[in-house]
Amino acid sequence: MSDKYTWCFACGKDNPIGLKLKFDLTDKEYSTIFTPGPEHQSYDGRMHGGIISTLLDEVMAGFVHKSTGLDAFTARLEVRYRQGVPIGSPLKAVGSITKQKGRLYETKGELFLADGTLAAEASGKVLLAETV
Repeated sequence: MSDKYTWCFACGKDNPIGLKLKFDLTDKEYSTIFTPGPEHQSYDGRMHGGIISTLLDEVMAGFVHKSTGLDAFTARLEVRYRQGVPIGSPLKAVGSITKQKGRLYETKGELFLADGTLAAEASGKVLLAETV
């Protein structure tokens, strides 16, 4: 995101407990690579589902934000976990926009293991903030 959001849990550079994600942007998707550490686990050796959801939410809502230049908020997020995600191995999260009507964007997110296996997927609705 921008320097304006330095305390964002997912991307903020000033948040000492944040994920400090960095992103790649194309006209079709928004992505990040993240390697979970032991502090991101639930059961031994497995990544916590809430952090998985955070990654997916960030690439989906972040793509709307970056594509429009406007603040955007998740209105709905549905995650389907396909398999356990190991700690210590790089993951790729990818977000895209599937539909847009007015201020509402429908989005899709996918989380891939290092070998390309789909580990989790999400669908969501992202709403542009009202300008004042």
